[in-house]
Amino acid sequence: MIRVIEARSTRDVVIVGIRLFIFILAVFTLCSPFLSAQAAQAPDVGHKRLTPLDSTGQPVVWCYHGQAPDTRLVVVDKSRQRLMVLRYLGKLALEFEYPCASGERSGPKIASRDEKTPEGIYFVTKRFKDNKITVFGDRALHLNYPNPQDLVQGRNGDGIYIHGTNRDYKPRSSNGCLVMANHDLASVGPLVNEQFTPVIVVGRMALADPSLQAAACEFLRTVNIDTLSRSAANLPNGLELLRPTSAKRELPALASKLEGLDSGIKVRAKGLALFGTGSQWVLLANQEITGPGGKKVRATRRFYLSGQEPASLKLVQSQWVLPNLAGARLLASWAQPKIAALASVAAKQSKKKAPAQDQATLIKPMLDAWISAWQNKQLNQYMSFYAKDFRGSGKNRRQWRRHKSYLNRTYKKITVRIQDLKIEVKGNRAMVSFIQRYSSDWHSDLGVKHLQLIFKDGRWLIRSEAWQKMPSRSRAPA
Repeated sequence: MIRVIEARSTRDVVIVGIRLFIFILAVFTLCSPFLSAQAAQAPDVGHKRLTPLDSTGQPVVWCYHGQAPDTRLVVVDKSRQRLMVLRYLGKLALEFEYPCASGERSGPKIASRDEKTPEGIYFVTKRFKDNKITVFGDRALHLNYPNPQDLVQGRNGDGIYIHGTNRDYKPRSSNGCLVMANHDLASVGPLVNEQFTPVIVVGRMALADPSLQAAACEFLRTVNIDTLSRSAANLPNGLELLRPTSAKRELPALASKLEGLDSGIKVRAKGLALFGTGSQWVLLANQEITGPGGKKVRATRRFYLSGQEPASLKLVQSQWVLPNLAGARLLASWAQPKIAALASVAAKQSKKKAPAQDQATLIKPMLDAWISAWQNKQLNQYMSFYAKDFRGSGKNRRQWRRHKSYLNRTYKKITVRIQDLKIEVKGNRAMVSFIQRYSSDWHSDLGVKHLQLIFKDGRWLIRSEAWQKMPSRSRAPA
């Protein structure tokens, strides 16, 4: 009798153990997807790597100095149809990554309704949110396209947003905006700081060469903001308010007055950041400005720069980004009247014709952008620098485009370097000459290039182009 009871007890223990094991296994099986999903959403920047990225594409350069209020940057890789939120915490890491859709047509946006997404460095200017969810989503972030570099390069159009959608979407299916799922954009939106978080859009993102990265950081470490703000620019000072105002007509006058800020104020730089891609660069300065009576205004300065390398950057435009109209008026009241008046006159003159200031400051960034489009084989952008009546090497504009299209298909890589640049301006015409070093995967050439430019519709265009060979080992034309 005792043996039977012991046997039954042992069997019951075994059965209970088996049932407990099955229960634990079931719980783990059901919960593991949830745990995996939570892990995927966690912003563990130390475990995510920037892959798959390589050196083929458009390098994105960044650097921070001092106490930057935000060390995030948003990068959109059009080739991968991905929007990435990157964060610098000692080293740059991928914080979040989401699918997105860009314009139906490839290449950077040039004109309105061309169904292309802009490429460059942009900032959010406005946020929109609607309780009614539509095909355009329940929220949108407006980007400041065209930025100052776009304006100098003759790009136009507007109405570029990062917006959500309540429908399934295909890659490269928008009219030029960036489209994301509503829930993805809801996660990205709070991470973007209008003053300090850039949205960098590139055709294909590449990791920057260490030497270029080091040069950018050295430029940021040694730059003199006061000197930079007083250097010749292509465009007059700009002013942007984070809080919308109905007094938009007042902003240009306030911006011109800000050029007169000089003595009597104290500027404290709290942090700097530099971002670059191609020939576009933006330097951000987070400042605290103290004026008469100890009153303070917090401002962000945006310096839009142009050039292929940090050592040769030229100012395109300086912008003030202020919280509201009251802060802008207060800051402008500290400006010296005489200087502000002169700046206002200069701003008015710049609208009438080619700027009366050193006009080479308009031509140099135009040449940088032209060379950048040439090297990156961006044919539409490259041809946008040529006048309709262009003639060169016995070809008209249409034949020139066909010739360059053939070379772009033939060569995998094109590199152009210039030196001994000379610019002579007479009215709305200019003669430009320089020594050009051209190389591709097939050959290299050295020669002198002559360009005849014409100032039309607010920008310089190439009307004729001639190239003369210098002693070199190769004979192929560039």
